[in-house]
Parts: sequence; structure tokens; C-alpha cells
Amino acid sequence: MICKDFETRIPYFLDDKLNKKQAKEFFAHMQTCESCKEELRIQYLIKEGTLRLEDGDSFDLNKELDLKIEKTKKAIKKRTIANMVIYIMEAVAIAAVIFILILVFTSR
Repeated sequence: MICKDFETRIPYFLDDKLNKKQAKEFFAHMQTCESCKEELRIQYLIKEGTLRLEDGDSFDLNKELDLKIEKTKKAIKKRTIANMVIYIMEAVAIAAVIFILILVFTSR
């Protein structure tokens, strides 16, 4: 991913609209590019800070962004594990069907 692509995805990340593949690419680029990581922080601070200032609440936006990033990473990991479990279950089911078919055809 190039920086321009990363920057166009920032609003989608902030609105929780990245799919699993996009989120993985987003985080991979963010880990290697400090300027994009900073751009993410700036856009988050502008978006959330503006909303919060109107409400008059106190807040720590840097901490909140870090939590949002970690939450999204955990969700990606959970989905990946769930997909692996599904694939394993499918493989076991296919193996069971094949085994049953072998038993049926060899017993004739």
C-alpha cells in the first residue's frame, strides 16, 4: 500500500467501514510509515475533537485512538481464527464423508 491509499482509507477506518483485507493492509502500512500514522492521529483528533468540544466533555483522544486500533486488530484476529476453525470443520466433515463412502463401497 502506498501512502495515498492509506490516507484515503483513514475516514473508512474511523467510521469502522474497512473490511478484513483492507484493515490488514491498513495496519501493515501504518506499522512501517510514521508519517501515515501521524496523519491518522491528526484526522482522528480533528474528527473526534471537534465533536467532543461541542459536548464540553473531557477526553484523551490519543488514548482512545490507540484503543480503537487495538480493538480493530483484535477483531481481525478473531475473524481469522473463526475462519480457520470453519475450514478445519469443513475438512473434517469432508474426510468423514469420504471415509463413510469408502466403507460403503468396500463392504459390497
